[in-house]
Order: sequence, then C-alpha cells, then structure tokens
Amino acid sequence: MTKPIRLAMLTVAILVSGQIRAAEELTYGEMVRTKLASGLTNMCFGIAEIPKNIINTSNEVNALFGVTGGVLKGTLHTMGRLLAGGLDFITFPLPSQPIPHPAFVWQHFNTDTTYGPYFDMSRTPPEEKATTTNAIPASPLSTRKMAP
Repeated sequence: MTKPIRLAMLTVAILVSGQIRAAEELTYGEMVRTKLASGLTNMCFGIAEIPKNIINTSNEVNALFGVTGGVLKGTLHTMGRLLAGGLDFITFPLPSQPIPHPAFVWQHFNTDTTYGPYFDMSRTPPEEKATTTNAIPASPLSTRKMAP
C-alpha cells in the first residue's frame, strides 16, 4: 500500500477507537464503527503482538525464554489478529463485539490476547461484562428463611 493510504487508515482507526464507551450500552452505529476499526487496526497492526509477547513472556519467565517463546507466541497471535481482523472487517455490519480481546493490540498491553465469543450480539462491552460477572455471590446463609 502507499503511504497516504496507510496514514489515512491509521488516522481513521485512532479516531474511531477513542469513541468506545465502556460504562454504557453501545448503539448500533458505535458497535459497527468499533468492529470496523478493530478489524482494520488488527489487520494493519497485529504485528505488534510480537514485541508485546516478547516483553510479557520476559517479565513472566526470563529474558532468554522471552525472546524465543515470545517470538513464537507473538507470531501466532499476529496471525490470529490478522485473521480475526479480516473476519471483523468483512462482517462489520453485524452489530457484534470484535473477536480479539482486547479489541486493539495497544489496549491492556500487559495481558494476553484472547479470542471469542464469536458474534456476541449483546450491546455491553466485554470489559463491563467481566466486572459484572465476577461479583461475589451472596452467602447461602443469608438467603435462608428463618423459622417462625
């Protein structure tokens, strides 16, 4: 691709990625825009998974394994982001969440990338779902009825 096209794609991706609201439900337009931006940026910048995984693996284990294992893991995640980005780009009119989590490679840089659930049609962002589903359940004793 030529430089102006890459620059235009980067500009659009950065502008659109800032529109994500985590605390509220997303509208159809916001979900489509997020999915399109995620698809484009993951196809263009998925290569950033390699240094991300080198750094994270080095911090978790050691520098030698970080360089070798991090390159392998980063290459696999790069291919995953490339394919998931292509699928998100093709299916962006379907109002679902982007496949990779975090949606953009530069978000939550110190966490591993995960993929799925595919075509989740809920309008709640994955970050909000994670905080609401990890609530501490009530004690079974507090729900028992006392005898009269």
